[in-house]
Amino acid sequence: MVGSSRFVALAASTLVVVSAPAGAPAAAADTGQPGTLYVRGVDWCSDTGPGTQDVPFCSVQAAADVVVPGQTVDIVGPPRYGGKVTITRSGTPSAPITFQGVTSNPFGTPAAEIAPPLLGGTITLSGVHDVHVSYLLLDHTTTDAVDVKGAQDVVLDGLYIAQQGPEDATAATDGVSVDGASSDVTVSRSRIYDSHGNAVQVASGAHDVTVTTNELEGSRYAEIAASGTTADLTGNTLDDACGPALTLDGGSSATVENNVFTGTGHGTVCLAPTAPAFSVAADSAASVTADYNAFAPHNGRTDYSWGGTGYTTVAAFTAATGQGAHDLNDVGYAYPDATDENSPVIDSADADAPGEPATDVNGAPRVDDPLAADTGTGAHTTYDRGAFERQDTLSVAGGATPSSGIGPLSVSVTPHGAGSWGLPLTYTVDFGDGSPAVTDASGTVTHTYTAPGVHAEKVTVTDANGSTATRTTKVTVGTATPPATSLAVSPDIAQGTVDAGTAFLTLDHSDNWELTSRTISWGDGSSSSVPVTAGATGHNYDEPFRSYPLTLTQTDIFGRTATATATFRPADSYTPLTPPEYDYQGTVKAHGLLDLTSSTLHTDSNGVDAVALRVTVTGGTAGGYLTLYPDGTARPSVSALNFAAHQTTENGMTVRTGPAGDVFLYNGSAASVSVKVVTAGIFSHAQPGHSYAPVTPVRVLDTRSGTGGVTGPVAAGKSITVSVAGTHGIPADAAAVVLDVQTTSARASGSLTVTSHGIADSAVTTSYWTKGQTVSNLTVVPLADGKVVLHNSSSGSVQLVTDVFGYADTTGTGSLYLPSTPTRILDTRNGTGTGGRIAKLGAHQTLKLRFSGVHGIPSSGTTAGDLVLTAVSPATGGYLTAWADGTTRPGTASLDYGTGRTTPNEIMPPVGSDGYVDIYNGGSAAVNVLADQYGDYVAQ
Repeated sequence: MVGSSRFVALAASTLVVVSAPAGAPAAAADTGQPGTLYVRGVDWCSDTGPGTQDVPFCSVQAAADVVVPGQTVDIVGPPRYGGKVTITRSGTPSAPITFQGVTSNPFGTPAAEIAPPLLGGTITLSGVHDVHVSYLLLDHTTTDAVDVKGAQDVVLDGLYIAQQGPEDATAATDGVSVDGASSDVTVSRSRIYDSHGNAVQVASGAHDVTVTTNELEGSRYAEIAASGTTADLTGNTLDDACGPALTLDGGSSATVENNVFTGTGHGTVCLAPTAPAFSVAADSAASVTADYNAFAPHNGRTDYSWGGTGYTTVAAFTAATGQGAHDLNDVGYAYPDATDENSPVIDSADADAPGEPATDVNGAPRVDDPLAADTGTGAHTTYDRGAFERQDTLSVAGGATPSSGIGPLSVSVTPHGAGSWGLPLTYTVDFGDGSPAVTDASGTVTHTYTAPGVHAEKVTVTDANGSTATRTTKVTVGTATPPATSLAVSPDIAQGTVDAGTAFLTLDHSDNWELTSRTISWGDGSSSSVPVTAGATGHNYDEPFRSYPLTLTQTDIFGRTATATATFRPADSYTPLTPPEYDYQGTVKAHGLLDLTSSTLHTDSNGVDAVALRVTVTGGTAGGYLTLYPDGTARPSVSALNFAAHQTTENGMTVRTGPAGDVFLYNGSAASVSVKVVTAGIFSHAQPGHSYAPVTPVRVLDTRSGTGGVTGPVAAGKSITVSVAGTHGIPADAAAVVLDVQTTSARASGSLTVTSHGIADSAVTTSYWTKGQTVSNLTVVPLADGKVVLHNSSSGSVQLVTDVFGYADTTGTGSLYLPSTPTRILDTRNGTGTGGRIAKLGAHQTLKLRFSGVHGIPSSGTTAGDLVLTAVSPATGGYLTAWADGTTRPGTASLDYGTGRTTPNEIMPPVGSDGYVDIYNGGSAAVNVLADQYGDYVAQ
């Protein structure tokens, strides 16, 4: 047997399920009470939130970790995360802690068909006291469904438990297990099916355990197994075809009354049913009292084993033991979940048996069946034996008419019904809006609803003996105007990363009772229906870098519509890579074209649109430049890297990839050159990565002045460690940092290596220089512990200066990247970007460069640019600084240039709110300046 078909039916709510036990929560979800925590698996739940109805917990464990005495945990429908729940917090006798299932949306459903919430998993009550757990569906495989360990004053009421999985391959675990250190434990009005061990197991040492009014069926071993304990075992229906239905040993002391042993064991896989139904060992017989039990025919199975002796009839058992004077044989008990009319178990129980509740396993009241003689005893002579109290078969009809309309709404109800016992019937009408219920209703009852909302109008029919049946109708009272709608859109953020090509829509879910449908038009020709209860939804875009208009259309129950709009622009998130020494190394001939393939650049994964590269050129006999651009596009008039003859030069750049993920590299020199290419990171619209947060450029290291804690030049072959995270606006947990490192006052030629502190094999050479030369280079460095290591690979000392421009955000809430085809947006030699003015940028002068709203860059929302800035053939040495227009110029440099040498550097300057970037020439002579655009960063 694979699983329990009965339990699966319960979980799916496809079969008739018994009503909630009396004392269980109301069928409809609580509207929000002080002292109540809520658990609900909805889109807007949060395990770190307040646990209110507006922001419920996603898991029961989150509530269990914070609940306090007197509070109730309402589990409204299945939680998002089931699994194991461990309860370690206690209540008090006057203020217990309660965990209860609350079934939502019962409208139009008879009470007998309302299923409790499916928790799944298991519950452990460890060392607690004064805790109540009720009305939950539990399934379990390799552990007990409920473990009570060292606990006192625990009530388990109205649970539905079944063991899932192949019986012959699953551990022999119990439905409810009570260990020997526990006391005052009650298991009541519960259903436990198909346990691969015992339905209820009580270990030696436990005392004052009550197991009452439960339906226990199909266990591999016993339905109730108690050893060395004191217990009251009363009013249960025990259906077992394998081991004994009820067994007591180990010197147990117990009262066993009003139980019905059916012995059919439906669905159970076991050997021939030879074990006695009710077994008491010799060490316990003297302290066990048994009476008012009933036995169905057992196909030759022994009813009793008492002190080691078997008995097949009540008469023989009573004559030998003096017990069971009111027991019944061959009661013809019907299965499932009911007592046959005219059965001798009806109205024949001992109402004073310890632990007997006033309601049965279904929550139905104890009633007098007029078709059966009252042969019971105690304070009432009408209690039935077993877990089920025979009820009048009642039908009820008549609901509110009309059931919906604009408020104020007048309705009428004409209740009527019938009963199998022929007793007089009375009706109660509760309109569910807080108004007093109409009792003894006769004829037509009218009512006017004034408050908008969904109301549960309930008609209850009661016969003269107290049996009841209920019919609930949903009455929807609409507002005068259609409900408004709204939506907010952002990229999908999860676990600190952002999927920049997926739109995540936050929907208004706080007032959705009046809605029937919601539809999202995604702006790319597709649309989706969204449940009206959803607080969020998402959509993946295959084509990034364009704006998509989104429209939410919602329709209410009266056909009225409302719309809300938003715009989403898919972009790229960044994933830093720990680069090898190089991904490509080779020679490119004069004016030659190199195809850097996607497999070489690591751009062959899902949705990669751009790649962050570090390119080094060396060995040329003539000066020149390199241009990098997307495969399949025309070569642009830009230069990513300029170099002189016989000189090694390096620069970083972010390049948009072609459709296949390739990048072209063009050698603009008249001589062959050697190139090395390293991939530092990838940008993708279809896989989670990091966002970028620009900061006002800030200097974190200057060995000339002691900034950063190091004073004086770094010696040949030596390293220094620089802390860059946790200060200067960079969070301590930043995933990567954007640095510009300048080398100056070099005593010998050499190079600089930058390493991520704590990340093995992460060293990257970022700068090459000659003696006396000043060089700057932008680099993105992954972070492990917030530090980077700068190594002077030179035979002479060098001064180091480091500026921070931004960081990769671990929250996913920073800016996203929009790559563009490389475009020259500034050239002071021909007036590009200067309004046509042809002139060098003067010494100590500032140029305003428009960045947003031109060349494909969005007109708003841009936070930073991605540029290659170049100083062309300077007359003297100096530097350029780029920063956001409208802000104070920082004391940093974006590019250092030397006399006569054309010098490029990648920069990521913040962009002003007006869309402009300011560029300042810190040199003593005018200089021509170029700026090539490779992309931009936009706010979410």
